[in-house]
Amino acid sequence: MRAVNGMHISNHRHWDIELMLKAAKVRGAVTILHHMMFEHDAVAQQWGDAENAYWYNKLRWGWPPQGIPAAPERLIHVRMFHPNWRAIDPKVWAEHSVRMLSSWRNGAQSANLWEDPFVCVSACNEQNLEPYLATTAAEYDKMGKWQIDFWNEVDRLIPGRKALSCFGALAFGHDAQPDVPDSEYQVPAIRDAVQRVEIMATHPYGHMEWGAQGDKTLPGGSDAFWHMLRDFRPKGWRDTVQPGRPPDPGGVRAQFPTKPLLVSESGTFAHNDPARATKTITAMRGLLDACVADGKVLGVTWFIWNSDESHPTNVIWPNVPLRNAMADLAEVTTNAAVPVRGAPGPGPVDPGPTPPPVEPAVFPAIKVLQGEGMFAVARRAYGDADVARNARRLADANGMGWPPVLRAGMVLKVPGFRAVREA
Repeated sequence: MRAVNGMHISNHRHWDIELMLKAAKVRGAVTILHHMMFEHDAVAQQWGDAENAYWYNKLRWGWPPQGIPAAPERLIHVRMFHPNWRAIDPKVWAEHSVRMLSSWRNGAQSANLWEDPFVCVSACNEQNLEPYLATTAAEYDKMGKWQIDFWNEVDRLIPGRKALSCFGALAFGHDAQPDVPDSEYQVPAIRDAVQRVEIMATHPYGHMEWGAQGDKTLPGGSDAFWHMLRDFRPKGWRDTVQPGRPPDPGGVRAQFPTKPLLVSESGTFAHNDPARATKTITAMRGLLDACVADGKVLGVTWFIWNSDESHPTNVIWPNVPLRNAMADLAEVTTNAAVPVRGAPGPGPVDPGPTPPPVEPAVFPAIKVLQGEGMFAVARRAYGDADVARNARRLADANGMGWPPVLRAGMVLKVPGFRAVREA
């Protein structure tokens, strides 16, 4: 039995960490930036937290002087942080990550984090925002391939690792296909990257900073499936409330129903406001309950215990009523189990939903119109179902790479055409 309670460790000054870990629970989860556990990362140019003994021992073995108990099965999510993932080769970053995480030290203490089965590692973070906003399918294709290359290299170097691979979460709301929510997860390389790792990760938020409109984004609100409960939006939900818009593939739980999930960031953008502490803890409990009901969610690491000026509305520690309520909240337990990875070779692959039967094409060939991308061409050729898969199918049939370069007037052959279509 696990708890879905969790916490994202501060990226600034660390006050009252015993209270923070009480909120995270010994059977819950934490997210931590990797460099805080090491004296210095010369590649990322980040320094660690000597004041807290470089953290791993406190998170795993406990720290009696502060009343921190041991937590042998706490899920420790290590976020490998580089300020610009585009600037470093994923294989180089993988080799660096293997070297650093295998050599944790604090005085006479040492550990190989790759040997800890309750550690999970993300190669990166919010690639679609860092270092700049990117929303096209071509950009998402690069992100997915980068993460796959990272994990392939890690497993070449340490094929017997016990630590788990975790998807580098994306910031939500930045669609790969215009007006198709969460279509970034249908880009083939992103889907492959999710299937390549043992644990999926997401960052769903509510928006209490929007006032009365923001209340709709919280669990129980009419817009919750676009925000704090976005992961749990059923396939086609938008079709019932906004008819006539492009089909809704659903949130990540609909798209990857068997994949274990860690919500490695979440919140309300009002964590700093004592006047809204009760509403915030109620919203948090709503997400935790949804995670338990799903049955595959391993935890929610609320963002963030304390931070510098980069996250002023997200900081929890200065809000005394909220931080105490989170610490006093009982374990919200789940039957979800942390996957086990003990055998050499790549991690287990989630096959995802069974793809629908391939719809026969409307035309034997199709001409590319001005301004069209391959997704738009695929939609004209095959209809609205499974657009990402059909786009890749068109590219392959025409000997094109991915992402393909299209020009207006180009004629593409369309596989699957039948002269007489069934009614």
